[in-house]
Amino acid sequence: MASRTAHVAVGVSSFPSGVIVEVNEAFCRLFQRPRDQIVGRTAVDLGLWVDAQQRQRLVEGAQQPNGIAGFEARYHNASGESGDLEVSARVVSQGDQRYLISFLTEVTREREFVEGLRVVQSRLGVVMRATGLLVMRQDHDLRYTWVANPALGATEEDLLGRTDEEIMGAEAAAPLSAIKRRVLESGRAERRDVWVANKGHLGCFDLVVEPERDAGGRVVGILCAAQDITQRMVDEPRARLASPVKAIRGMASLIGREALTRRQAERLLRIDVEVGRLAGPGRAAPALQQLRERHAGVLVLVAEHNPVLGELAQALLEDAGLRVALADNGVEAFSFALQLSPALLLLDMEMPQSGGVAAARAVRAMLPRTLPIVAMLSALPPPMAVHALDADLDDVLDKPVPAQRLYEKVLAWLDAR
Repeated sequence: MASRTAHVAVGVSSFPSGVIVEVNEAFCRLFQRPRDQIVGRTAVDLGLWVDAQQRQRLVEGAQQPNGIAGFEARYHNASGESGDLEVSARVVSQGDQRYLISFLTEVTREREFVEGLRVVQSRLGVVMRATGLLVMRQDHDLRYTWVANPALGATEEDLLGRTDEEIMGAEAAAPLSAIKRRVLESGRAERRDVWVANKGHLGCFDLVVEPERDAGGRVVGILCAAQDITQRMVDEPRARLASPVKAIRGMASLIGREALTRRQAERLLRIDVEVGRLAGPGRAAPALQQLRERHAGVLVLVAEHNPVLGELAQALLEDAGLRVALADNGVEAFSFALQLSPALLLLDMEMPQSGGVAAARAVRAMLPRTLPIVAMLSALPPPMAVHALDADLDDVLDKPVPAQRLYEKVLAWLDAR
């Protein structure tokens, strides 16, 4: 018979007696018995089955019109060792005789591998939950195929089978998707700090994106790991701001002990005034105190392409007890405005490529008059800023914004709500 040379073990037995009438070489190797010790006997006589009831269920299934496939069973070989099988079987007729034909595939190693993988994944899950690390895989279409430790209010069910655009919307997902597509196209890993907004949650993540390759070296997807660094990003600007301010004041104090000309003394005084503005007002400043008392926890969206000015505004507003979402481009500003429902938008009108003007117009189109927009412009604005007059703004602040002026303006608009 042709099946004698097959890699899958094949056995033929008379039905319903169960007497084996033919086997192939793979069958003999599987059960570690020569053919003459198998043919003419039953599987029960040979003790091939660990559980006799499994054979009975197999026989019942084999009598169905389409037989049975993928049946799981345990077996014994002549050495007394046990293993796992997947069996397909069918009862067929030839003349007046009926036979049970069985195809047996040894899957012990595969089952051990799957179980080992399950144990490893379980242990890895414990580690990741303890560290808070978000790990995920996405295919070449950037659809999530595996996620551990989802963040920002999402669940595995929310993510699996979907893209970032489908989950968060095209605008909010744009910065994140751009990083991932670059990795797919270049085949080179990237590491970035990225702000992500979803379901009203906002967080900053230290994101590592690695290409995943098949056996032929082709990029077939990406593997990502992300650590939530939101609190660190909130705390660091304050620390970075405090240290330079102290250093500048210290150097100014040392210079002030030296003999200075009148012009030098005037410049030194100007430095001291500006450093005072940078450091912000004292705790007793009226506008600052009123913000803390009346509007603690209110969300303000700051869109500023200059990272230093953006972090400064964020630190000052958070010191007033406000929550701050920080965007560094027009797309993020528009996306956060729609998703986070801030009480006020402070918008840099000098972002490259008219980003501030475009964001203001987009917000007005989607949220007409429901979100006050205060434009931030340099004291001597570039020609591009003139176009901001067409963006239907509510108010204007000069940059760099003195802390007291910032507090007064924000207080006025939050009170006006």
